[in-house]
Amino acid sequence: MTIDDDKLTHRRAFGRRALLGGIAGAGASLVVRSLATGIPARVLLDPLAASAQDSPRGRMLILSTSQQGDPVNANVPGTYGLPELFHPPQATMAETAMTIRGTATSAARPWAQLPQSVLDKTMFFHHATYTPVHGELNRVQKMMGATEKNDMLVSLFARELAPLLGTVQSDPVSLGARGGGELLASAGRTLGNVAPLSVRRALGGADGALGNLTALRDDSVDRVHALFKEHGTPSQRTLLDSWARSRDEVRNVETSLVERLDGVGDNGEAGQILAASVLAAMNITPVITINLDFGRDNHADGQLEREATSHVTALAAVEQLMAEIATLKASGVLRHDVLVGSLNVFGRTLKKKGITGRDHNAGHHAMVLMGDGVRGGIVGGVELNDSGREYVAQSINSTSGAGGDGDIPFEETLGAMGKTVGAIMGIERTRLDEMLTTGKVVESAIDS
Repeated sequence: MTIDDDKLTHRRAFGRRALLGGIAGAGASLVVRSLATGIPARVLLDPLAASAQDSPRGRMLILSTSQQGDPVNANVPGTYGLPELFHPPQATMAETAMTIRGTATSAARPWAQLPQSVLDKTMFFHHATYTPVHGELNRVQKMMGATEKNDMLVSLFARELAPLLGTVQSDPVSLGARGGGELLASAGRTLGNVAPLSVRRALGGADGALGNLTALRDDSVDRVHALFKEHGTPSQRTLLDSWARSRDEVRNVETSLVERLDGVGDNGEAGQILAASVLAAMNITPVITINLDFGRDNHADGQLEREATSHVTALAAVEQLMAEIATLKASGVLRHDVLVGSLNVFGRTLKKKGITGRDHNAGHHAMVLMGDGVRGGIVGGVELNDSGREYVAQSINSTSGAGGDGDIPFEETLGAMGKTVGAIMGIERTRLDEMLTTGKVVESAIDS
């Protein structure tokens, strides 16, 4: 080790002691200190290693997942206007005209009633999952065996984006898993579900970890400032100025997040939405999963009544989540873009099967993704399969996103969906190709 290396090691060790000495003893965790200061967690752990590369880049993802195979695919834009397509007869689900970025289309009324500002940043991606089996959600999350080291794609995304976003951890967090089949896995480890009420208990309300951020902010920023003044570089001092929240910002963070946590009253959809928005604002992880009910396993839902009712409530929850994100961003509490999406184990049949509801459809699913960075529109479409008995996903043109006679064949539409989401989140194309060996990015879905 050279003298300079030894000096740097000493300074970094000093930085850790100076920063952690008293703060950790007071019971404040790294995540809360990062939230209170605005300084990335890994910079707090090693202040003298801070560089411009630590400035946050990329987008987070809140993803609704379910092994029930909800009929999300059955009522979105792109599933109307073809023979024998079956939709709920209830007035609440009537086909309704809508526009996405000025392009006319139609969908079930709850989709069309989303705010235009949300619709213009919503992508409806028609693809297949290639399985009709409830228990294979983990295989779908692994893109049916096409991912690097057979890991879940969301876990690969989380590990790749964690250092870019400066999140506290690199594993995704699940808030709404219903049973073992919906649990996340990362690098061979099964991850436990974190219920929203557990988040509330862990962080507390006004008397909990978030109840006195201002004092924690002042102490933490003062320590880093003193360290940079003595040992840092001009660029590091400039970075500190750009990262550090003002006292007014911290008071706003404290009030906003405590109120949201106090509002978590259950582990259902409402609780998951509030907990997800808090964890995103706290910069915990790049990927958070929740579980919204769009109709579940509806074989016996003859008149699609459950499907209709569930779509209304689920899309109201989606709208609330988007509003929470927008409010937190506008107030400066949330400092990253956050995407909201859905991915289930399979879609549902689009033709009516006698007097019953919908069967499993391995050949068609619709992934929905909304938020900044998304160019709203329809990717792909549906067509009759070779037997003419059911509608399945079309091939996709990777440039325009149009369905039919595209350079992304049916067999690679799942991979194309995964790569497109990754590109929107901010992952480099070469790295995406390493993570996922099938499919292409659909360029028209990305809003530069």
